[in-house]
Amino acid sequence: MPRLKERDGTALPENETRGLCMGERERERMAAEQQSTLIDVTNINEKVYSYIKNNIINYNYPPGYNLNLGQLSEMLGVSPTPIKDALFRLAGEGLVEVVPRKGIYVKDVTLEDIHEILQTRVILETAAVEAITASLTDGHLARFEELFRQMIAFGAEVNDANAYKAYMERDSQFHLLFFEILGNRRLLDIYRNLNAHIQIVRFRLLDWRGKNVTTDQEHAEILDALRERNPSRAKEAVRRHLLSLDASLTVLRSQRPDEQAGSGSGGT
Repeated sequence: MPRLKERDGTALPENETRGLCMGERERERMAAEQQSTLIDVTNINEKVYSYIKNNIINYNYPPGYNLNLGQLSEMLGVSPTPIKDALFRLAGEGLVEVVPRKGIYVKDVTLEDIHEILQTRVILETAAVEAITASLTDGHLARFEELFRQMIAFGAEVNDANAYKAYMERDSQFHLLFFEILGNRRLLDIYRNLNAHIQIVRFRLLDWRGKNVTTDQEHAEILDALRERNPSRAKEAVRRHLLSLDASLTVLRSQRPDEQAGSGSGGT
């Protein structure tokens, strides 16, 4: 390593040279730390994943939509790595499909998917609500009450996309609360994944359906059972509600000829 010199050209003593080099390295380290605080890269993988997933759920990325890695990288201003991680994670959840030598596409949700997802939700939600009902606190009930109040505030207007998105979010939070109170993180993650598929179908059928007017009554029955802290009644109310949702989505989806073939793997 060359010796650092004074301005007059004379060489500095070796110990002073070492000190200056260490000082420069320390300044570089501090500058790097300062720069890292200016750029928000906290949980970048999770943020990219949530962004893409929310756009799929809200039908901004419909079935068959090509999730182009380069375009997403440029639009989001991130490297391809977190986007790849998010897409493979979404593929594992069944929301996107990787087609060799073609690309990555948003998957469709079939009638069979709807039945299987709702059957699974019946098993999980009835077990969860039965486990938590008897020991609900007043604070827990207040959260259910507030979500229910917000849900019934939405009308049954058709084609009001923003209102329906907001309504679906409150609906999801109401059911998600079963698992949050239960405190089982794995079940919570499973429920979130299953519910994402159902939200996609419900939003896609908005122009035919809007808000199902019977849903408020079904939620009211669940809430009454929770107020009574009656596990068996709450379990049955949740079961009836989810079976009703299964039936209504099946009928509505069968009325949409354009939804039957699916479009996920073709990239159309």
